[in-house]
Amino acid sequence: MIDFSGYTAKSIERAMLSQVPDNIDTREGSIIQTAVGPVAWYLEGTYMLLKQMQDNAYADSAVGQFLDLIVQERGLRRKVATSAVRKGIFDAEVESGSRFKTINGADSVIFVTGKLLSSAEHSYIYAMTCQTSGTIGNHYTGNLLPVTAIPNLTLAVIGEIITAGTEEETDEALRKRYFETFQTTAFGGNIQSYRNEILSIPGVGAVQVYPVWNGGGTVLCSILDDEWMPALPAMIEQVQNKICPSENGETTPSANGYGVAPIGAAVTVTTATPLELDISCDIAFISGVSDGEKIYQHEIKQKIQEYLDSIKESWGNPLKGYKVDYSITVYISRIIYSILSIPQISNVARVRINGSEDDLPLIETAKLQQIPVLGEVVVNGE
Repeated sequence: MIDFSGYTAKSIERAMLSQVPDNIDTREGSIIQTAVGPVAWYLEGTYMLLKQMQDNAYADSAVGQFLDLIVQERGLRRKVATSAVRKGIFDAEVESGSRFKTINGADSVIFVTGKLLSSAEHSYIYAMTCQTSGTIGNHYTGNLLPVTAIPNLTLAVIGEIITAGTEEETDEALRKRYFETFQTTAFGGNIQSYRNEILSIPGVGAVQVYPVWNGGGTVLCSILDDEWMPALPAMIEQVQNKICPSENGETTPSANGYGVAPIGAAVTVTTATPLELDISCDIAFISGVSDGEKIYQHEIKQKIQEYLDSIKESWGNPLKGYKVDYSITVYISRIIYSILSIPQISNVARVRINGSEDDLPLIETAKLQQIPVLGEVVVNGE
């Protein structure tokens, strides 16, 4: 790697002027200095471009489309943003393609009706697709404002998520997937092969793979969505159908090789079970801070959430070794460390997770995979 950091306009100008004979005036404002100054600025820009080219030639530092080109050599593609699909409830029949707007100010989006899911007297439920891709379509729940005129319509509500919208895969997430392909070669349905295939599906953020979980030829794949939360049923079904669908009329996955899984492998796709963590702690604040437990309640909860998010991001990473094991533990010391990053807090004591002062190891087995979800946070001032 060439270090281009020293090639600034000043250093380039200094180097050029050093080549001028001593009997020629090179002071600022002189003819020579006036001539080489603009050249030095131009060359600095050229070196900046050279640095950019060098950075984008390696997966560790490439960004955007340059990273896309590099990962294609390993058969990877960046996961594109997808639109949320929600249930829309109406008290009149609505034509397919009708448009409705959410009522939440600057964050409002348009939903378009699709197929009819169910109907009863004065109740019609349709699948609705958000016109804007990304997670923005996941958040609003409530009344809708019709953009398309609908006769006899007096009720329009957006409700349950069928398929969550996802953002475009970030450079860091794509880079991580790329480097993971070098750790173990994907081949013929080994663990790495399942990981590569499932993690390439838009909306999937993590996966745990358990081979021979229910006898020979069986594989269990537990997934999280791209926000590291339990996957919705539609996402589980999507992954199941790609990896190992069932045959017509069957409810169990087929081992006959209709999906990505090799012949002879019956793959079951599931998701993690959320484990709610109620956390309490005693907080001492620096002098001059009063009612700190109330003022900093939200910030303390946010710091604990950031720690739990870091745990969830590692949920799908297996322990190194030949036995497939996953280990997720919520540590008391890490909670204390995260809270102490708030400058106004001087000490943290008596941290309890669900009433216990011990670290909390989560269950990660083929029978049960847990994911931590932050519940109530109680802050007691000392």
